[in-house]
Formats: sequence, C-alpha cells, structure tokens
Amino acid sequence: MNTLSKVLVPVLMLAYTVTSSYAAYEVASCDSNPDFTANSCNECFVGGSVVQGDNKGLLTDVWTNKSDASQVLFKEEQELPKVIGLNGAVWTEVKASESVDFWQYTVELDALYNEDNLWYALPAGDEVTWIESTLGSAYQLTSNSAPVGENAGLIVYDIATHQVQEGGELSVDADVHRECVLFTSAEGDTPAVVPPTTPTPPAELPQTGPESILLALAALLLGFGFLKFRRKA
Repeated sequence: MNTLSKVLVPVLMLAYTVTSSYAAYEVASCDSNPDFTANSCNECFVGGSVVQGDNKGLLTDVWTNKSDASQVLFKEEQELPKVIGLNGAVWTEVKASESVDFWQYTVELDALYNEDNLWYALPAGDEVTWIESTLGSAYQLTSNSAPVGENAGLIVYDIATHQVQEGGELSVDADVHRECVLFTSAEGDTPAVVPPTTPTPPAELPQTGPESILLALAALLLGFGFLKFRRKA
C-alpha cells in the first residue's frame, strides 16, 4: 500500500462514520436548558441524541454580521471551538493523523483578509463560514454515563469581533459571541435494577419436640446394634 492510500483509507473510513454539522440544527432558546446558561451561550441549538461511539465531524461555524456596519476579526484573538462533556460523558478528539490540526480557517475567510490593516473584514448583512474541522477529524463520545434523556455534551463556538465605528475606528474591546450545540444521551451506563425477593417458607418445619428426640435416639441405637452385629458375623 502506497503512502497516499495509507492516508486516504482512515480519512474515508472516518468520513463515513461522522455526523455532518451542515445539516440544520434545531434553534433553541438559551433559557431552555441550564447548561446553556451555565456556559454563557448567546445562541443555542439542539443537536439531537447521541450514543457511545458516535462521532461529530464535518463541523463548521458561520460568522454572521447582523449589524449595520462592518465587523473585523483578528485570528490572534480567537479561541478554537471545543466540546464539553456533561453528566459524566467523555468526548475525545479523533483525527486522521497527528500531523494535522483539528480546526482550520476557511478559504472564504482568507478571501476577506485586508493586507493594509492586517484584519479580516465582513460587511454589514453578510455572513461567511469562517472555521471548519479538518477532513477526518471528529469529536467522539468514548464513554457515556449520562442517563437517558440527560445532556451528554455541548460543542461551543466562540468568535471575537470588533465593530467598525464611524470614522473607521474599531471598538476597543472585542465582542465575543458564543454559539452552543447541545446533545442529549440516548443511552447510558445505568445500573440494572434487581427486584427484591421474598424468601419462601419451608413446606414443613422440622420437628423439635420430645418425641422427635426419642425417635432420633432409637434410630442411633439401632444403627449401632446393626453395626456390632455385622462385626461379629
């Protein structure tokens, strides 16, 4: 097998096992779940249910400028997206190779680069897919102890932008917008419930009266006499 095949085979195998994030998630209110609030989410989505072994790959995030002026992004200010395990669920990064990064900036973002100002500018009302997971990279649910129906993971996308103000100046502080995608558990390592058992009383209690003791002694004497008789024979 040549070098190209060694690289492509694991990439293609993983690509068939990942769940694409290009499919639309269900929009949710950030007040609808305590984990949205606890993780300071500004825009929230429901990603569906997951089971142990599931992969979440082909991940992307969109930068949307809903303001009436341009926005500016600096790569140096960005924190890469991450997954947060909830209720004991454990997620790990899976990559086609250790030599590749999990996340990469898109070609569409690079097209917005302004060489004079060393920033990326997005006009008002526009949007662009600005970051994506690399081919063959995915978050894998490697261990799931979250009870059925409870939250198992949260993918968090942060983007820090500056507003272009009148006169061309930038806002001093970056505005950090956080999008969150919540996944719930479809199965968990819940302990089996064993129903309590009631002991069954014996059909007849052993007799312990005086007559029982006499019968036991008689049987013992008869056995001793029979043994003695056999020794004399």
